[in-house]
Amino acid sequence: MPKPFRLGLRRLYKLSPKRVYRFRRKVKRLRIYLGLYSFPADPPSHPALDKLFRRAGKLRQAYINWDLVKVLAPKWEDKAKEEVKHRKNRLKKVLKPLSRAAKQILKEWEKRYPIPWTTPEGIQLWQEQGRRWVEFHKSQLKAFPSPPYMPEQLHELRTLLRRWELASHWLILPELPPEGLTKLLGDARDLYLLHRWMEKIGADVDSLETIQKLYQQKQTEALAQWELWRSS
Repeated sequence: MPKPFRLGLRRLYKLSPKRVYRFRRKVKRLRIYLGLYSFPADPPSHPALDKLFRRAGKLRQAYINWDLVKVLAPKWEDKAKEEVKHRKNRLKKVLKPLSRAAKQILKEWEKRYPIPWTTPEGIQLWQEQGRRWVEFHKSQLKAFPSPPYMPEQLHELRTLLRRWELASHWLILPELPPEGLTKLLGDARDLYLLHRWMEKIGADVDSLETIQKLYQQKQTEALAQWELWRSS
């Protein structure tokens, strides 16, 4: 199993797309780990780590926008490249102080929430927490409303499904969403955010329509998988 408190903060300083992505994925796994420990209470959080995660997320989305624009609307590539530079600079300004604060809280959390699967008592506690967590999240998925969805509802659905997938790093789960479902929802989300950003910068109608059509296609594919899985 991965080590929950090892986020690769030193590697983040390079700010490459892959390293930003890996950092955010590790933070999400950590949040699931802490959530399992704390359930049914909310997991602990810290402003420095939360801010670092958000700024890294803005940069990651800028990278994604740049990649998509190269294919879907090349005339706007320079604008997308400028946005990457802007997001990089915003993250660089706070990276050192936030990283120092994050390292400190990670040390404290590592002592407060020790790895539970090293003792029989810890394993029993973890299994019980996991069972309760799984039942709660299964009920959330079952209670999720039927389509049609607004974009933010689609994002909420993906968050629930990704939480379920990420929990498989710490638990043996009875089942997982269909392979590729969260990827389709993620692709749809990226296109929605790209469309919103391009509207903001005053992109032409043809470029916006191209992105909107692809967004609707990804959304339709994702919802078909979601409905099939939920009804099974």
